[in-house]
Amino acid sequence: MTHDVAEVGQTGSVASAAGEPLLFEFPLTERTRAWLRLEEQFHRVKSLAARRDPLDHRSALLSLFEIIDTATRTDLKSDLLQELDRQRALWSAQSSHPDIEAQALAEFLHDVETVITDLLGQLGRPGQHLREIDWLSQLRQRASSPGGACDVELPMFKAWLALGEARRKADLKLWLDPLSPLDEAVALVLRLLRGSSQLCSERASRGSFHRALDGARPPLLAVIRVEAGWAVVPELSANRYAINVRWLEHGGQFSRAGRAQVTTRDIPFELALCRL
Repeated sequence: MTHDVAEVGQTGSVASAAGEPLLFEFPLTERTRAWLRLEEQFHRVKSLAARRDPLDHRSALLSLFEIIDTATRTDLKSDLLQELDRQRALWSAQSSHPDIEAQALAEFLHDVETVITDLLGQLGRPGQHLREIDWLSQLRQRASSPGGACDVELPMFKAWLALGEARRKADLKLWLDPLSPLDEAVALVLRLLRGSSQLCSERASRGSFHRALDGARPPLLAVIRVEAGWAVVPELSANRYAINVRWLEHGGQFSRAGRAQVTTRDIPFELALCRL
């Protein structure tokens, strides 16, 4: 049995609703880890910014700083541009393939071209526009310390939170919009990555699973899907030659002290190894 990765789940190590399957994603390279972090951070900021409460907008602003911290990796933008350019060349070469729908391919290549152009147009370091606002720079510095983002530490932050909902939302949009090219580039690359493989049925014998890899083209992302009723979570280790998955029992007892143990049961699950 196979399932399309993009159709089965969303981002990161995701816990589904009770009774539904759980989808876990494991980055196998540092650049994939950075892409997944940014995807989750953008999703969090946009979700919080769309709410109404000042506390949600407070969290949205602090989460925006997390995006800046992740995005300031010096090679992140160049990695994305290099990968998008490679995908553009790869898919352009497929235009004469008889099984490729020409209109769909043209629309996809247009999307890639647009994302590349927008990302190239993003001048300076990501978040430079926030560094130029003095009180936001102070808040970002203080937020790195436990309790540093309290109202008593920065009156300007308290005054901003006291503004009306519409004004706070407008400011958050103003500060988030310049990062949209980065958001779109990460979303497109991850969509291509997840779409490169399908989930296939596997079984862990007494809680352990081993798979040898083709070292010539190692995967960038491992996706694991398991039924929630098994009450286990995967622990994955990998190198260029193999991946190993251990299944840990949690039994739903997340609030109790103790260390999770490797199960002795045979666990059926689904696995996809995604490459670009």
